[in-house]
Amino acid sequence: MNRKLDWPALLFFTALLFGAVVRFWPVVTNGFPLNDGGMFYTMIQNLQANRYLLPQFTTYNFADIPFAYPPFGFYFAASLSDLLPVSVLGILLYLPAVLNTLSIYIFYKLAEQVLNSRIFASLAVIVYALSPRAFVWQVMGGGITRAFGILFLLLMLWQAVQLFKNYSHAKLLLTILFGAGAILSHPQTALHATLGGVLIFAFYGRNKRGVASAVVTGAGVALLTSPWWLTVLTRYGIQPFISAGQTSERTLASYLAILRLDGMGDYLFIPIMVLAMLGIWAMFTRREFFLITWIVLAYLIDPRGGDGIALLPISMLAGIGLYKLSAWISRSDEEQAEGVFMKRGVQILLSGLLFYFVLGAMIFDFQLVNTSLKPDDLVMIEWVQKNVDDGKTFLLATGREFSMSDPMQEWFPALTDQYSATTMQGLEWTRGEQFFPWYDQLIAFQHCADVQCVNAWSARNGVDYDYLVVMIPPENIKNDLTLSLRSLAVSARSSDIYSLVYEAENGLVFKLKQ
Repeated sequence: MNRKLDWPALLFFTALLFGAVVRFWPVVTNGFPLNDGGMFYTMIQNLQANRYLLPQFTTYNFADIPFAYPPFGFYFAASLSDLLPVSVLGILLYLPAVLNTLSIYIFYKLAEQVLNSRIFASLAVIVYALSPRAFVWQVMGGGITRAFGILFLLLMLWQAVQLFKNYSHAKLLLTILFGAGAILSHPQTALHATLGGVLIFAFYGRNKRGVASAVVTGAGVALLTSPWWLTVLTRYGIQPFISAGQTSERTLASYLAILRLDGMGDYLFIPIMVLAMLGIWAMFTRREFFLITWIVLAYLIDPRGGDGIALLPISMLAGIGLYKLSAWISRSDEEQAEGVFMKRGVQILLSGLLFYFVLGAMIFDFQLVNTSLKPDDLVMIEWVQKNVDDGKTFLLATGREFSMSDPMQEWFPALTDQYSATTMQGLEWTRGEQFFPWYDQLIAFQHCADVQCVNAWSARNGVDYDYLVVMIPPENIKNDLTLSLRSLAVSARSSDIYSLVYEAENGLVFKLKQ
């Protein structure tokens, strides 16, 4: 009865519980893989059809996309589907959320090692677990690669910190295994695994033993991943990777965008940034610059996706800042966590922040549910799959500018065996410097409000097509893009060059007359 309350354990359990809820709620509610994953769905099927040998190209969207993507997630999903009575779609629905929930625990272990404090790590994990940047893209269908990548990255960093602090053969082996997993899972985590490993060596391993460990780790990771990268380099050279690398803009505008508050997620992130600033101040007073350096370099080398990686050190700094703020409010000795957290003012602060973080996460959960194919969409896709000969060319007017968050563009070619000329997914591996100009053209197409605009766009870009799909937005959604969709539907209905072959409340399919 006199046992003291274990605050770090309580805070960690709270983070894990609510973190799991916000990751699984949109998955269970929706029943179909969230947002993207269509290309990966096809690549998994390609792998199964090719008896687990890497195909030369994926059949996705007939776009001659090289099968150069890190394949660990595809092999895992394909094997799971073959071994268990679970469909590939079911795996793409649930497995990313499982992996991303497990990442909460691994982040806690990493933070505990970096911060040398259970209480700092337990506060940091609350910030991390409930930050939308930690789960939104990982629990989507495409999270079959992203969630594995983040999980292996966290595992590798956790083991690498221990390796350079207190060497053992087991830690060396685990660092190599998890580093290979990060590289074989996702291109972005391959980049950040390299960065993280170099940073950890620079801050913790600058000694004879550390140099030897770093060399062996690098050689071991290269050896374990060599069957994949040797196959890819032999087939395609480095061109696919150069092409994919050009989709992350490194311009002054792209770096300034990081500093702007131009979205709801950025505004919701402000309290975390305030807490992180307190943590930065604490690190400066202690002359510890590892976390600060990590944030800066993550954004510098990867302005497109660096925010998800920078969240790791930002969460740790916010955990420190939250504890410092709590100690100040309670007027207690910072060394006595029980005294800090037993004060009513601190408990109100923690409860208020927890409520705020959960509310922000749930807002993004609702967005995830609304950024996914619905039953009516699947009915239309099934009709196309059954009633249209394979290999026809479609233009999809969906009213979404950003194709990477357009589930219809992503899944239509995967589920219909048709070619969608307006689908962007996968072209980062083939378009190179033409990626963004073509992206601008696809945005222009989504603003077409009549048939004349569609045909002018088709002629301007040399795109011959057979069918036009016009999605019909709900009546309560009104903006420029939805107005264009409704106008295009009216124009296509009255046009002599189309015949209406499918009609439903959510969308129309028009066939171009010969």
